Amino acid sequence: MATYRVAAAAAVAMMACATSGVAAPSEAVEAFHNGDYATVLRDCEAPAKAGDSVCQDLMGLLYADGHGVKADQAIAAHWFQLSAEQGNPIAAYNLGIAYEHGEGVPKDLATAESWYAKSAASGVPYAQWRLGALAILRSDWKAAVKWMRQAAAQGLPPAQFALGLAYESGKGARRNVKTAAKWYLAAADHGDTGAQSRLAGLYEHGLGVDQDYKESYFWYAVALRDPKDPAAKQDNDGLKRVAAKLSAADVADAAKIAQGWKPEEAVIGPKPSRHSASARTKGPRLFATGTGFYVARDGALITNNHVVARCSQMRISDGAQGIPVKVVAVDPGRDLALLRAPRPADTIAVFRSDKIGLGENVVVVGFPLSGLLSSSPIVTSGIVSALAGMRDNARELQISAPIQPGNSGGPLFDSTGRIAGVVVATLDTVRLARAIGVVPENLNFAIKAGEAQQFLAANGVVVATADRGQDLSTAAIAERATKMTVRLECWK
Repeated sequence: MATYRVAAAAAVAMMACATSGVAAPSEAVEAFHNGDYATVLRDCEAPAKAGDSVCQDLMGLLYADGHGVKADQAIAAHWFQLSAEQGNPIAAYNLGIAYEHGEGVPKDLATAESWYAKSAASGVPYAQWRLGALAILRSDWKAAVKWMRQAAAQGLPPAQFALGLAYESGKGARRNVKTAAKWYLAAADHGDTGAQSRLAGLYEHGLGVDQDYKESYFWYAVALRDPKDPAAKQDNDGLKRVAAKLSAADVADAAKIAQGWKPEEAVIGPKPSRHSASARTKGPRLFATGTGFYVARDGALITNNHVVARCSQMRISDGAQGIPVKVVAVDPGRDLALLRAPRPADTIAVFRSDKIGLGENVVVVGFPLSGLLSSSPIVTSGIVSALAGMRDNARELQISAPIQPGNSGGPLFDSTGRIAGVVVATLDTVRLARAIGVVPENLNFAIKAGEAQQFLAANGVVVATADRGQDLSTAAIAERATKMTVRLECWK
């Protein structure tokens, strides 16, 4: 299963790079991605022991595959467990692998499925794929198709292949060979041998695609390049059948193309809209994402200044194109920005009229780790840990609610659903650990609601305010919050 863990390591890199103005343990993640395992070990061993969840997962990867240390599956599983128990979705996936295959822990498919489910709920496609695979093992094709469809939509080749099988066989989905061919092609283009074999057969027999012996020969030949091709005998037989129906020139041409063919790199995550090659190379590109929320009926939004800084365009995520929004005003000192959407808002934030107190419960809603986690708003909760930010910054609060890259600019609610602040940052725990020798925890910050109100008032926006009301459940706060909170895109 080393290959699958390497894929998860790439997702860790995505987690660090899916950015929006705050840093993850980026140096250790980048070192792992570059194969510099000695640096990962040096930078992550102490932070992992002190509780840093990303470093714990990286330590697990080192021990699982013997990178820079002697391979030890039990130690690897230990690190994955520690990280997964803190809510790290990549570690939950890796722990699921350990339980599925009995690597360092007793083999236990039920426990594996439980950890995969936690990871899949955060949108990790590898975990969605494994849930689908386990469902196939127990012949629950309906559940398998549900999970494979989610993973396939994010570009994971083995899930695309499995989804193709479901549509070709009619298991778990209405039989549709044309749709099966589409998914086989997607997986085959990215190097999935099984999909290449099935696609060759469809072209040979004209099922779901126009019959094309040359195309069939090409895909049989590509599949046979894999020394571990599980259908090698059938593919060899198929190659001979279609070769007999082609001219010598066509066989030579198809063989030459197959010999030089290279798979496309699979891009895992939500896919952008399809445009022409020229359209993809011109104009602005998506650079980073953040969060914002409506503060007035006329479409006024608030977010962080660092979310909009250096962006040529800002958009609200909405389908392929998004909704353009105008940057009306910024305050770099407060790290706030005022935007205006082209349409009115149905639900707006209500600011708390008095100051929030130390120890009060808070809820954060936002769109962290774009491309890795769920595309829907993610909700976390905690308390107000301090009434000042870094170096006694009186404009900020310190909170224990977990935040990640992408949360920047999102709303901080009190326990009654009133706005208590604007989420702004978390600290790079790995870098700080190297500086002070200790890994700090729960160092997350929000700009106080009063600072946001002053900024908005100075720019002509009068917000709704109310006294602290009755406590609400986190679910009730989240339900209202999702109607006023948006994912913002920075295009450059």
